[in-house]
Amino acid sequence: MRKIEQMMLIGVYSKANFSLGNTTVHYNDATNMSCIRLHGNLIATYCHDLEKVNPSLGMFRDWPTRTTASRLRALGVDASIRNFEATIDGVVL
Repeated sequence: MRKIEQMMLIGVYSKANFSLGNTTVHYNDATNMSCIRLHGNLIATYCHDLEKVNPSLGMFRDWPTRTTASRLRALGVDASIRNFEATIDGVVL
């Protein structure tokens, strides 16, 4: 796991805002959720009440980059790119 991804996870789990390079985490106290963005695009939300990651399927499907897949994997999502198509849990989006 990359250093930026480790720092991203610290931001998410500590409910802190974080920004480094192309990755940001914004915690919303009203909803108790963190939004994770890559290049300003929402790639996932983390619901602290349920302790669950919700990947942005449309964004990953439309922009299947290795960086997005790596950030999602760091969050615990089984994300990959096969034959230039985004997959979550082995299912093509």
